[in-house]
Amino acid sequence: MAISKSLWVTFFLVFSLSVGSVGVVMGQEETIKDLNDYTCKDVMRMSGGDRDMAIVGFHAFVLGKKGTTKFNVQKLGEATDRFVEYCLDNPKEKALSVMEKMTK
Repeated sequence: MAISKSLWVTFFLVFSLSVGSVGVVMGQEETIKDLNDYTCKDVMRMSGGDRDMAIVGFHAFVLGKKGTTKFNVQKLGEATDRFVEYCLDNPKEKALSVMEKMTK
């Protein structure tokens, strides 16, 4: 399940556009999420597009943690495949930790 180059571009465009519009809409509660709370099962239960975006988000977080903006598309695709396979076999694992292992 390799992530296409266009999906990466879409993710970064959506992310860039949403950063400027982050905030609480009047009358709505603010919801705080933590990437460390997501298990492999949570990610695998997401629908196709949502799951792809979650995986891209984990990749982006790991890249940011490494302090880089550069990535090899083929290697990230391979890491995604390893992530999915591992998560299917280990649903209780923390998804972010698994992604960090798969991208070393």
